[in-house]
Amino acid sequence: MAPPTQPAREIVTTLATFRCGTAVILGRPNVGKSTLLNALLGQKLAIVSPRPGTTRDRLLGVLTRPEAQILFLDTPGFGTTETLLDQRLHRVARQTWAEADVLVVVTAANRGFTEDDRRLIAELPRGARPARLLAINKIDTVAKPKLLPHIAEAAALDVFDEIVPLAAASGDGVDRVLAAIVARLPADRAHFPADQLTDRSMRFLASELIREQALLVIRQELPHALAVQIDDWVVRRQRTYRRVHGHERRGPSTPKLYVRATLIVERPTQKAIVVGAHGARLKAIGTAARTALEALVGQPVYLDLWVKVWPDWRGRPQALKSLGY
Repeated sequence: MAPPTQPAREIVTTLATFRCGTAVILGRPNVGKSTLLNALLGQKLAIVSPRPGTTRDRLLGVLTRPEAQILFLDTPGFGTTETLLDQRLHRVARQTWAEADVLVVVTAANRGFTEDDRRLIAELPRGARPARLLAINKIDTVAKPKLLPHIAEAAALDVFDEIVPLAAASGDGVDRVLAAIVARLPADRAHFPADQLTDRSMRFLASELIREQALLVIRQELPHALAVQIDDWVVRRQRTYRRVHGHERRGPSTPKLYVRATLIVERPTQKAIVVGAHGARLKAIGTAARTALEALVGQPVYLDLWVKVWPDWRGRPQALKSLGY
């Protein structure tokens, strides 16, 4: 998952038939953008939770197929801009438009078009490029007659090259979205090796996994006030022992990843929520996050979690900078 250190390996095909380009996934919060990215990739890359505003960074996912390589960009959701963090997230999302060959606007069928949807669509660049697709997600949550006005309103806007209803969580319609994207990519060589999934570091992915598990365990209104910082990331050799004829003998050493991370909140009351009674909630977060990290790195992990209060970190430029925003 590390950035490539050598030129991308050529896919054995001709430029006449191979396509490569960038598809930016955008939309308001909680419409299923990250779920769609994971479904398109066929594996989990972006974290997901029921809480709006889970995605905070421009996240690249690379899908290589025999006929194309698609560079998916998942973006933070468009919504209110109450804090400096919100403003920076919106700026990051808009900056990705300049990289796009295809813009995939995601809306939710169970909510119809909202004012945020309309404002976002009004800002989309017009013209032949980039191509514009509308992915109406969560069609499994509404009856078909209620979906028709959503499609009709979208068609009347005369903005989208194609409209695709889908249910990203179940995979229904995901292949149609992928085919619509590939058909609109330019002919080009692959930009990344065929086995590369993202350009993000393991430390970044680890911090996101920890934040995801925290959001799932806490189940409180803390998603925007919660951040994760990786403080230490060290691989150590751990000694093993075995008994031979009743005596303990030293066995081969095995690698173990030691990760120290800090969960950052804005108020002492939020810290109390994260920690829980007698530390129970923090322990549950650590257990779930360690399991997820071991699946990510493919080796045993020792995870040491701490909680700190950074007052108003979402409104302080220096705090945002130290957290990578």
